Amino acid sequence: MMLPPRIVLLSLMPLLLATCSARDSATADDGRQQLIGLRADDLRLCAGVPNLTARSAGGEFWTYDRTPPASGVSAPVPVIGGSLSVSAGSSCRVTFQLVDSKVTRIGYSASSDLPMSQNSACAPVVQGCMRLVTEGSVTPE
Repeated sequence: MMLPPRIVLLSLMPLLLATCSARDSATADDGRQQLIGLRADDLRLCAGVPNLTARSAGGEFWTYDRTPPASGVSAPVPVIGGSLSVSAGSSCRVTFQLVDSKVTRIGYSASSDLPMSQNSACAPVVQGCMRLVTEGSVTPE
């Protein structure tokens, strides 16, 4: 018996969501190394204005909060007689520590509904910066 294409697609959605989330989580993890040394002005250029800033003896701390809309799909599946929903929600807080106006450390406080994607919601905060570094538009020192 061959399953209708809609059911096959819906059954693959959790795998597709998990794959995208794992990729985004890896991007966020890569940012922890690639953005060290980024100047404050470059960080503001690529990540925007932080939601929160603080100063201490350890330097400046710029915090970005990110709660993207939950990704998912909901569609009627007549064979099952109802609807099938697959979704994933997550949130992230990224904190950059700056000493002498340069990024010295990046910390993530994230939550995710998908396994292996703990920091996936953090990716949008660092992606723009990583793209500028890759293009050579900005250079971490």
